Amino acid sequence: MSNQHGGSQKKPNEKRKLAVASIRRSSHKQDGNQSFEIQRMAIKDYAEKQGYYLPEEFIFYDNAQSAYRKNASKRKGLNKMKEIVLSHDVSAIIFYDFSRIDRKIYSFVSEFYTDVIAKKPHLKFYTTIKQDEWTPADLDVKLHLIMANGESNEKSRRAVDAQKTDIGKKERPGSTVPFGYKQIEKRLVPDENAPIILFIFYLASWGHSIQKITDILNEAGIPSPAEKRWRTSSIENILKNPVYMGNLSWTFRRNNIHQNEHIIEQNYDSIVPSVFFKLIEVNRELKKKYNKLETPFLFGSLLVCKNCGNHLMHRNSSTKKKGIKYNYFKYFCTNCSYEMENDILNEKLLGYIQQQLSVSVKINSETVINTLKEFIQSLQEQLDLLKAKEQLVLANEKIAESHQQKHLKRIFINVKTRLNNEMNQIEQSINEIEILLSPAELEVFMNSFQNINICKLSQTEQRLILLNFINEIGISFKGESNFEFDIQFKVNPVSFITG
Repeated sequence: MSNQHGGSQKKPNEKRKLAVASIRRSSHKQDGNQSFEIQRMAIKDYAEKQGYYLPEEFIFYDNAQSAYRKNASKRKGLNKMKEIVLSHDVSAIIFYDFSRIDRKIYSFVSEFYTDVIAKKPHLKFYTTIKQDEWTPADLDVKLHLIMANGESNEKSRRAVDAQKTDIGKKERPGSTVPFGYKQIEKRLVPDENAPIILFIFYLASWGHSIQKITDILNEAGIPSPAEKRWRTSSIENILKNPVYMGNLSWTFRRNNIHQNEHIIEQNYDSIVPSVFFKLIEVNRELKKKYNKLETPFLFGSLLVCKNCGNHLMHRNSSTKKKGIKYNYFKYFCTNCSYEMENDILNEKLLGYIQQQLSVSVKINSETVINTLKEFIQSLQEQLDLLKAKEQLVLANEKIAESHQQKHLKRIFINVKTRLNNEMNQIEQSINEIEILLSPAELEVFMNSFQNINICKLSQTEQRLILLNFINEIGISFKGESNFEFDIQFKVNPVSFITG
């Protein structure tokens, strides 16, 4: 529509300058003046009174973002707003108050304000609690930023002190409750989701990859902690969390820096036996050594040609018959120039290994207990030797001090630190093995490996059993589908735990 002068009529918003806004709250639970809606209403009203046009899509939110722990450059909402400011004809940026901008004093100014003003020197900054323009050069602004930082420092100190008080009483400080537990009077109690956690660890203890576990849970329609599909990152975090062994683990933080970690072992009911954590740790080492467990080549790295002593290699091959593609998996000796079908090898070896596992390598509780006790004794001897070395170092350190040999101080510190780290590792190993000797843990371990029908296991599980119980398999090739074999089983039935 044209007006009486023949020009086009402008909409009311087109006459006003464009503004953007930033809204932040520190946690999902905040309400009152820190809630999104209160801040939004105040900012919209302020923009209107100042004559700015502020569209909804130009209001940027940072949810559960601490301006004390997280720098301005790490806040997603603030970064998105910065992109819009630099790419559009924006005249002003509006915040709710000083504390919504920054609680680090320097962060917002150095990582946002300076950069933006250099490119748009006429851009104005406002907060709803002050009519005048916001500028870091203003003494009042500096005082407010210092006060906000001091307030956050004090809150952080009080929070850490409260956490230490709870830990001292063997209570869990308030925090997000791990999936599989509910919290009653600051103590964790397994809930209806605990079987899901146990199932995840059970699959991992049998060598299944994080991706495979994720797929199994999603295909079964088991809801994740967020009531959505499972992600590999969620499974990974669960498998790394010692909380499921019943251990209270807490890291104290100040200024987003780890101060120290406190662990109270066996503080509440566990969901997962400790032996599962040990088995998963062993599986990780096997994957590092043998690359992966999910492979059709169950005997990869275990087969040795008895004629030349070389390890047999393996490869995939394929052929077409009547337009249909067939895949073949073969082992071969590069020196003796023969190859063997994977399926034929599996058929002969797996049946024999099944018989031998039930006879020659049958695990009984007495064997396991004696082996674990012997391992603890060897660890204790190593620990005693290290303690003797520590006493010798301390004695020499006193002599050096008496002779004022200050140049040796750093050397003594490094040696003592190394010895201390080694002793801590051994003490942790002794503690882990002692836990495995408890009746409940032993029962879980025995049930995991007794009465195994290897032929009914998945490829991943078969591969895991073979790597744990077999040193090598000697192959004497006689001709196509004709070969003899000699299997060397591992002598120690729990070598994968104590090794």
